Amino acid sequence: MAPRKKKASRRKAPRPPALKLRRAGPRPRAVGPRPLILVRDLPATPAAAERAMNDVLLALAEARCRCGDMDEVRMALREALNNAVRHGSQLNPRKRVHLLCRYDSKNGLEFVVRDEGAGFDPKKISDPTKPENLERFSGRGIYMIRQLMDKVEFRDRGRELRLRRRPRKS
Repeated sequence: MAPRKKKASRRKAPRPPALKLRRAGPRPRAVGPRPLILVRDLPATPAAAERAMNDVLLALAEARCRCGDMDEVRMALREALNNAVRHGSQLNPRKRVHLLCRYDSKNGLEFVVRDEGAGFDPKKISDPTKPENLERFSGRGIYMIRQLMDKVEFRDRGRELRLRRRPRKS
């Protein structure tokens, strides 16, 4: 005689007891801005510059950067990196662009962008707002950086650009 098969039980498996969440200790307070130092060494390509810029902006958001409108910071940093890649390094991927980002709530935000190009004299860049320069296509990036950041310095014959922005009240 063949062994009998057991019928499958239709009873439902018991449910685990509902979890009760309790807060252990006092409610956590909101954490303020955190200091940040970020260094990137990238090939002189537009794609690498864009990736580095996105890394910096993400890190600044995580650090709760309080330096005003981050779209303005993004535009200034993008222009500085694009100038280093296109004009400084001539889009040569064998050349490097060096980026340093520092932030703390007391001193604010600082970027240092350095390229391996020949450099230039920033005093020779014409003012794009003058009537004779309105039709020109060059010179607007540096003008824009100067308008968006609190302090802009050129060093090492134009190969290094330092951008600073003071902290803002939130």
